[in-house]
Amino acid sequence: MSIVDIRTREEGAKLEPTPVRLQVVPEVARSNRSRTQLPAAVVLISPNEVQRRKLRRIIETRHSRVAAEVAHYPNYNHLLTILDVECDAFLIEVDTNNDTALDLVETICSRKPATTVMVYSERSKPDLVLRSMRAGAREFLTVETTPNEFADALTSAVVRHAEQAAKKTRGKVLVFWGAKGGSGVTTVAANLAIALRAETGEGVALVDLNPQLGDVAVLLGITPRFTIADALLDPERMDEEFVSNLATPHSSGVSVIAAPDEYRTSIMVDARTVGKFVDTVRGCFPYVVIDAGLGLGSAAASLFQIANTIYLVAQGDLASLRNSQRFISHLQEYGAPSIELVLNRFDRRKSEFDDKRLTKALGVPPKWKIPDDHASARRASNAGTPLLASGSPVGKILRQMARAACGKPEEESKKGFRFFK
Repeated sequence: MSIVDIRTREEGAKLEPTPVRLQVVPEVARSNRSRTQLPAAVVLISPNEVQRRKLRRIIETRHSRVAAEVAHYPNYNHLLTILDVECDAFLIEVDTNNDTALDLVETICSRKPATTVMVYSERSKPDLVLRSMRAGAREFLTVETTPNEFADALTSAVVRHAEQAAKKTRGKVLVFWGAKGGSGVTTVAANLAIALRAETGEGVALVDLNPQLGDVAVLLGITPRFTIADALLDPERMDEEFVSNLATPHSSGVSVIAAPDEYRTSIMVDARTVGKFVDTVRGCFPYVVIDAGLGLGSAAASLFQIANTIYLVAQGDLASLRNSQRFISHLQEYGAPSIELVLNRFDRRKSEFDDKRLTKALGVPPKWKIPDDHASARRASNAGTPLLASGSPVGKILRQMARAACGKPEEESKKGFRFFK
């Protein structure tokens, strides 16, 4: 036998790779290998051109297609693009560099658990099979794999992908970023999360991704037992159960994953850890609202890749708008994600820039204008209560933002006029 099914065994079982017959989901199985083969879309990754060409030919002769072909083991930023490719399976050749390839297997398995990862090697080496299993791969293919066995592996990948996708969809990620310090990002993000929970009744996670100096917990008047530091300092433990246990419930129903309550220089974050964390959180909650800060450094790149919408919170002063223009230009590197410009503490009487000038200068029009109500914001912050509860005009705009984020139609005021935007 030349194909090894390396599905996780029961805890305590001896971890020795044993060649077994590939088990096929009953709905698509038929006797004596005459069953209909389901076409699979495969991302093929191999730095070895000869191997890549051979594997592509095998895939195509099995009534499947290569959705993407990668001629090197991708770095993290490139991998984020590859992970967006719609496919049923990843096929990774591991002989070129075992360590790098298996690290790639582990990353893909953690980021796309519904998609089968298969590895390919010239020979079935027991230690390599075991390492592949531990990394999360589900199939180990070799040159001795028969056409029928290869076809079975692809069909199983298609079925598993369809079943997993039907069970669960990933949550929507909304990232809030400030054009400069003091823009009011935390207040806007926290209150939008609460409004989103009220509008949808679904699970909403509010994540304070300011590893050193976060204010969400103080703003909402909660004392978290665990913080984001517990996840970032121990990425190996990061799975949905672990991450969901970090959340502190707020009276609004929002689950808060807070920043540490003390300054910690030991928290060094990288793009891979942040990306894995956010992707794990969105596996637990339909909506993930992130208050992101400059403390993330270059790791913020993973947020921009994952985000469904980026809310750029700015004010009407020249410095804030200049930073906004630079930030929007920078985001073009990440495939132009959806950006919504939020003008906070907006006062039309004091504004020196109209919408036309702003759109021309920044490249995007102001989507939301949150009126200046410093007194209400200060009272809510000091009391540790949501700004939405104050009944101020700010709350009306935040509710409109929440309705738009969850796909609800814009609400009309009692007099028939839309809320001020």
